[in-house]
Amino acid sequence: MHDATGKLCLRFFLTFLAGVAAATAQTYGYVSNTMGNTVSVVNLATNSIYKTITISGAGLTGLAVMPDGAYVYVTEESKNCVAIVSTASYSVVDTVSVGSGPVQVVFTPNGEWAYVLNELSNNVSVINTATKAVVSTIPVGTRPTGIAATPDGTRILVTNILSSTISVISTDSNTVTATWKGFDGPGAIAVYGNNVYVANQYNNSLTVQNLATGSTLSTITGFSGPSAVAVTPNGSQIYVANGSSSLVWAINASSLAIEAKIPVGLIPTAVAISSNGATAYVTNAYGSSITEVNTSNNTVNDTIPEVGAYPFSVAL
Repeated sequence: MHDATGKLCLRFFLTFLAGVAAATAQTYGYVSNTMGNTVSVVNLATNSIYKTITISGAGLTGLAVMPDGAYVYVTEESKNCVAIVSTASYSVVDTVSVGSGPVQVVFTPNGEWAYVLNELSNNVSVINTATKAVVSTIPVGTRPTGIAATPDGTRILVTNILSSTISVISTDSNTVTATWKGFDGPGAIAVYGNNVYVANQYNNSLTVQNLATGSTLSTITGFSGPSAVAVTPNGSQIYVANGSSSLVWAINASSLAIEAKIPVGLIPTAVAISSNGATAYVTNAYGSSITEVNTSNNTVNDTIPEVGAYPFSVAL
């Protein structure tokens, strides 16, 4: 068991990433504020706070927007549940009880299923989004911290930081069909095409895995507390937040060369890319802000201040 302070220290190493391909950028972004018990709705056109949604539970960490944009699912650690927020009314319309210490959530591309990562019970809860009921609970490794869905929706990948493994879940059977080994404290994870990008906390590296086999294709070293990974919709660039150095690295996905080291706010915890690929949004936990990055030249466009207390995850 660990207290809220310990959880926040651990969350420094966690991330959530979700993206949906579309022709134009989204209008609003959603940010979970871990210490403020709120979700901030950000107007991305004006870079201002449009609404603030109060959530009754404490320890809001992961959140994700359904592919159709109708709801946002927010994990509540203090209540071991997921709050379902309507994007029409900007209010909580339902809650779903899950496992212990829910910290991340991801949808299948068709939006039919939500997979909730429960850090303290070492399992994943599967929610039917139509009935808002848990239909399966899947055991994974020790202290799961990151989760991603494959583009075709057939698999869910879960990083287990203390097991140094990745659990591969079949969405057909809701069972673990493979366990990838050989990592060093895997945390944040992202998938594009046949590549899986894994941030290894213990050795400050990013490994590129083959989605079919789980084998390592490449390794990039030299990071400083890699806490989030995001890939542009066209797969050309990778963005890695470095929580210990307050930098986001832009990496060329083809050559794996570092194109830029972009200064952001204090302790960046999450990165989300706009659906048109033009902009990256970075939550700065200790800066209580969001940094907007122009992906065409890897410079900072703007900083959105006073987002909330300890903004942790961002979803578009």
